[in-house]
Amino acid sequence: CDVRKPLLTFVVAGGGFAGVETIAGMNDFLRSALPYYGHLTTSDVRTVLVHPGEVILPELGPELGRYAQARLAERGVEIRTQTRVSGVSASGVRLSDGSELAAHTLVWTAGTSPNPLLAALPARKERGRLLVDEHLELPEHPGVFALGDAAAVPDAQHGGFHPPTAQHALRQARVAARNVRAALHGTPRRAFHFATLGQLASIGRRTGVARIFGVNFSGFVAWWLWRTIYLAKLPRLEKKLRVMLDWTLDLAFSKDL
Repeated sequence: CDVRKPLLTFVVAGGGFAGVETIAGMNDFLRSALPYYGHLTTSDVRTVLVHPGEVILPELGPELGRYAQARLAERGVEIRTQTRVSGVSASGVRLSDGSELAAHTLVWTAGTSPNPLLAALPARKERGRLLVDEHLELPEHPGVFALGDAAAVPDAQHGGFHPPTAQHALRQARVAARNVRAALHGTPRRAFHFATLGQLASIGRRTGVARIFGVNFSGFVAWWLWRTIYLAKLPRLEKKLRVMLDWTLDLAFSKDL
């Protein structure tokens, strides 16, 4: 059993986008708050990221994953790679390597899961998702279409299946709508083809990692791209201006504790 018992121990399971952004934000917030609590020191705070793979952020490739690991380690985050959470008890978190972390809080980022309704449908599936063809149609049920988290959409260009992300689902919806209309009018259907535009993650302290159109970015530039793209996706001009003002003030002042 790990004998270290800091006063505040936070464990995040999962080294994907959700896990890395969660641990980075939590770690930054906790450590920036320490100067305001005289009875606490850095040794009283422990943040641990547990990831089953060799490098975190596998979606961005090993180069950016290693960069993110190095930056997080510099900021006091412990990273346990090739390790899984094997159990949780009242005293802490048990890991697959036999160690146990004394902790009262576990943040679990286990990813998405298909809707349980899909299991009852009489159709072929791939890891719980409905298997469709390139037209987003179920081969055994003509006229029935599926997309997004509910569908396993084949990727003819790269092999395998398209990831269930928003940028894919939005475009699948347009293709599915056109194909529903085509089915009603007896016109040719359109095949779904799309390559991921890019993926970005914030790793705290105005630092990020990104891969856009196959080009890697890291550091402040990646963080700035991450914020800019999210700002552009917000609805309504008023909302954009409010968030822009808040982020601008954040550059000049510390966090509101």
